Amino acid sequence: MAMKILVVGALVCPLFFAAVAQKQAGEGTIECRAMEVFQAERLGATAVIFHQSDKADGPRLGELLLARSGEDVEFETHDGHAHRATVARVKSCFGRGLLLFATSDAQLAAGDDFVLRFPQKH
Repeated sequence: MAMKILVVGALVCPLFFAAVAQKQAGEGTIECRAMEVFQAERLGATAVIFHQSDKADGPRLGELLLARSGEDVEFETHDGHAHRATVARVKSCFGRGLLLFATSDAQLAAGDDFVLRFPQKH
């Protein structure tokens, strides 16, 4: 009996801990969609108004934007490249965020999907 418990524990525990780690890694990651894109060529800056791709992620995105507005984030474009940006909450428009980044670093167009990653707080 003890051997069966040991075998089951050895099989289940790694799966449990992997699931917990995956959940923690995904807590600050949200699939998003660019709604409007503005470029200031002279300044070399791009501003993107965005929202979540999946409506079910709306409350979670809202919480992250409220808690992390003004912080550095990372976003991954459809080509798989990661880019640095600053994120802000758009106070006058519920559930919308603003992404600011160097135009030379990345290109996004209205309707493009991207993955937004908030770094873990220590």
